[in-house]
Amino acid sequence: MADDRLVPGLAATAPARRALLIASVAALPAVLAACRGVQALGTPPPPPADVDTLRDAIEHETALVASYAAAATGGPLAPVLAVVLADHRQHLAQLSSRLIEPAAHGSTTPTPAAGGRGVVMTVAQLEQAEQAASDRLIAQLAGLPPVLAQLFASIAASEATHVPYLRAAGQGR
Repeated sequence: MADDRLVPGLAATAPARRALLIASVAALPAVLAACRGVQALGTPPPPPADVDTLRDAIEHETALVASYAAAATGGPLAPVLAVVLADHRQHLAQLSSRLIEPAAHGSTTPTPAAGGRGVVMTVAQLEQAEQAASDRLIAQLAGLPPVLAQLFASIAASEATHVPYLRAAGQGR
């Protein structure tokens, strides 16, 4: 250590620096003890409304995919339903690609549309589900960012076109 008398001005400041260093080292255990009760990251904030809306749309689209998959397993309308099922799988892929974080909550378990009630009931249920999905997506457009609103509008239009397609297919059988 240098002699404090050889460096001008050091003699007056050296004890103050040493005292500060000793005090900070002595305070370190108290600071660490106080930090133990605090979570490092804390509770995450709730997701923005558009993320919740996107998750909701994904859950509903998943339910439509499950309904069509159950209804398209056989019967005279299986080829028609398979075409619409492919559309819904594309919708689900597009929606899912927009969600960066996977949903933290479980999805609802969809009820298959067929339920053993015959082709007419299946088509009627699917028509109602398509119209409800289209209406729901259109109702959510106002609060969404433009890119997501465009996707929702496109999917709503597609689902609305499925209604007359199903109706015509059901009448032709």
